[in-house]
Amino acid sequence: MNKIVLFIIVFSMVLIACNKKAIPVITSRTTSPSDPVKQIADIKPDMEIGKKIFTNRCGRCHDLPKPDQYTPQRWDGILSYMIPRARLDDEQGIHVTAYLKANAAK
Repeated sequence: MNKIVLFIIVFSMVLIACNKKAIPVITSRTTSPSDPVKQIADIKPDMEIGKKIFTNRCGRCHDLPKPDQYTPQRWDGILSYMIPRARLDDEQGIHVTAYLKANAAK
């Protein structure tokens, strides 16, 4: 008897957990966004800003490699991993990438 009750309880919990949850839908907006979002295509890479971000943010956690230590392709792999770890936003990532690739080994 106890096994049947336990089975019913577990089975009920599984059914409840598997139900789709309701996702809220915004039907209208009462206020407009205060700050328009910059499009990534609108950002122009700036080497000086990239160098500052690279030096300040990346140098916090480890010694900085020289930009010409790696090829642009190798920097792509490194930056795809490190930009999120350093919590750089898209704009900062564009500047750092531009700086490192412009000064990368040929």
